[in-house]
Amino acid sequence: MGRIFAIMSGKGGVGKSTLAAALGEIYARQGKQVALLDGDAGLRCADLMMNLQNQVVYDLGDAAEKNCALEDALVARSDLPNYKLLAAPQMMSASDLKRARMGRIITQLSEQTDILLLDAPAGIGRGLKNLLGAAAEPVIVATPDDVCVRDAEKLGSLLSQREEPRPVIVFNRVKKNLVYRALLRHEGALQSGDPKVVRAMEVIAARLLGADAPMERYERSAVLRFFARGGDA
Repeated sequence: MGRIFAIMSGKGGVGKSTLAAALGEIYARQGKQVALLDGDAGLRCADLMMNLQNQVVYDLGDAAEKNCALEDALVARSDLPNYKLLAAPQMMSASDLKRARMGRIITQLSEQTDILLLDAPAGIGRGLKNLLGAAAEPVIVATPDDVCVRDAEKLGSLLSQREEPRPVIVFNRVKKNLVYRALLRHEGALQSGDPKVVRAMEVIAARLLGADAPMERYERSAVLRFFARGGDA
């Protein structure tokens, strides 16, 4: 049985799916068998991030309802056949997916892979709870602003009440220009062209597996340092 990581966030737009897709690619390039389950029913995006949107025939909903075999719903990247996606259903809501069936699918995938990544929907609703209780290790993604940090704290409190494993938190400093370029090209974070982004993702991937990988020190740009001093020379 492989490791299971549940990538989650208290609010949307913090880079949760971007991180999940990048981690999967890193682990796959290391030779591991990897699967990414997009759990955001009705709002799937992992297929676009992995440029697999034209290959999805069956999805998580079909597999859960046994309209197809689980293997038929998995889509692999042509350049990384050991990295597979189980896309979220577009015509179902989180309440349509039964927790027991979700648990069965997660168990099956974890038995077939070294790494299973659960891309959970944002917030603390039914969609997230469908993915909990599956021996998953929580990874909370947040941006360093007051609202997002408070939402992350609320999510951590929920996990504690449910006696889930202690979560890891990842703070994401979003570069909007890289996000826009990636969306237009259907590319992930590792194709951003920024070596610091790639290195940060590699360090996170290593740390999740227990490695003592140092993170590069964050340095403000000259422009930000200027305004932080109030414009003083």
